[in-house]
Amino acid sequence: MIGLILGIGIGIGEGAILLWKYHEYCLSSYDIIYYYGFTKDPETLKYMMVIDYANKGNLRGNLARIIKSNWNQKLYILFEIISGLNDIHKQKLVHCDFHDGNILNHNESKIYISDLGLCKPVESFLKKYNIYGVIPFMAPEVLRGKSYTSASDIYSFSMIMWEFTSGVPPFNNRAHDIQLSLSICKGERPEIIENTPQCYVELMKKCWDENPLKRPSSEEVLNIIEKWIVSPYNVKDINEELKYNIMELINAPIGHNNDLATESHPQAYYTSRLLGFTSKQLNEILESRDSQAYYSSQSASGKVNEVLESEDSQANVKVNEMLGYLNTKA
Repeated sequence: MIGLILGIGIGIGEGAILLWKYHEYCLSSYDIIYYYGFTKDPETLKYMMVIDYANKGNLRGNLARIIKSNWNQKLYILFEIISGLNDIHKQKLVHCDFHDGNILNHNESKIYISDLGLCKPVESFLKKYNIYGVIPFMAPEVLRGKSYTSASDIYSFSMIMWEFTSGVPPFNNRAHDIQLSLSICKGERPEIIENTPQCYVELMKKCWDENPLKRPSSEEVLNIIEKWIVSPYNVKDINEELKYNIMELINAPIGHNNDLATESHPQAYYTSRLLGFTSKQLNEILESRDSQAYYSSQSASGKVNEVLESEDSQANVKVNEMLGYLNTKA
């Protein structure tokens, strides 16, 4: 069976051609959804990409099932995800929109990475003030306007790792706004779930490290998870640390025991979107001498969010008024 990615537009533009080109690079990967080509809607005249059909939807819709799996099953899924991401990185590409909505599940046992629409060569990125994506899955340096790198994809992968311990998307109880972005840039991460194996926690923390240079590569993560999957009795000359980590995962409790909200905040958005604030505005607040006082006061009032998320044409004027003191140097 096949599926369709809708609404590429009227005419096959450069973006669609590049999308196809990048999928061509990754066709040898069994962990990236297969693309057959283009088709055209005779009524709307819009072109669509024809892809393999994944009958279980995206990863986010399967979290309730995955959280009930044992750790070996979870690790197999993570192995397929990081394997596909590593295939992308080996082509010197970066996914740039890596989250649980762009990972598809077929027959509960097969995982595919999809939507390489923002995937680009590493050297092709330019700094822009606009921010596009899903805030909880975006690395702090990306929120602050730095270029996407393979390390920013790894940060996104760490959020998927966390979902496998919680059963819910990261920061689902918070508004996905400038306040959350500030918190992420200041070092806030999802809380560690009780009874998560320590070796898993350590890898997850490395992947979400504030410094992208300290995050492991996709190949390093792939090798670690692959070793965890293999039974300690089938590995020759296994070291004691690895054996301990594997046994910790084997003996870890199934499911989760936490007080996290299963209902998402009404302003939690898990589809990619252009955010209502810019990296320039975010940096002005973070680099201000009074950023902590400003952050605390605006968290209480919520006025910044109302302005920055507004589509009113006067929004920028209001923002400049509210942030005016940031432009005055002591």
